[in-house]
Amino acid sequence: MMFVEVFTPEGFLTSERRDRLAHDLVNEVVKADSAPPEVLEAERAISHVVFHEVGTWYTGGRRAEHRLLVRVSVPEGWREDMSPYLVEIYGRLLGDSAAMVHVVGVPEGGLGLGGEVLRANDIVRLITRPFRESGAQRAEPPAGSGLDPVCGMYVPFEHAAGTAERDGTRYAFCSKGCHEVFEEERTRLQ
Repeated sequence: MMFVEVFTPEGFLTSERRDRLAHDLVNEVVKADSAPPEVLEAERAISHVVFHEVGTWYTGGRRAEHRLLVRVSVPEGWREDMSPYLVEIYGRLLGDSAAMVHVVGVPEGGLGLGGEVLRANDIVRLITRPFRESGAQRAEPPAGSGLDPVCGMYVPFEHAAGTAERDGTRYAFCSKGCHEVFEEERTRLQ
């Protein structure tokens, strides 16, 4: 779950540029070559972008005409891992050396959807539910990679956020959240 706020001076972005930027701010982050489409769509469905046009913007005590600030709110448990990734991608998308990116972590239990409090791992479950409930079987992962059984991605072991073995199969996880959900569910089943 991402909430992206873009702050600009009034009239700085055309309607077409806002539409394109909103699309790119979500779709450049929510993509993975090996993730099942249903997981990507579930993540896009809970990623939001809003634009704030500021009447007057000052930098260094002087009126500034061309500034951009993107503030991204993510669960606190994701912030440290996601920050370098988001800063790099959003910096590139904005293409403006004066653009700033702030990644803000929302404390555990500080997010809600439909009247329900969601913790970081609840969001992982929500995003990955379509894959996990589909019962779809994925092909063997490429050499040197493992399947992330929570989200369905193929993850190179050398870049995995964690690994685990179950019933003789070694799994690789794309994130700490997927690894934690796997371990929580394995503990619950025992």
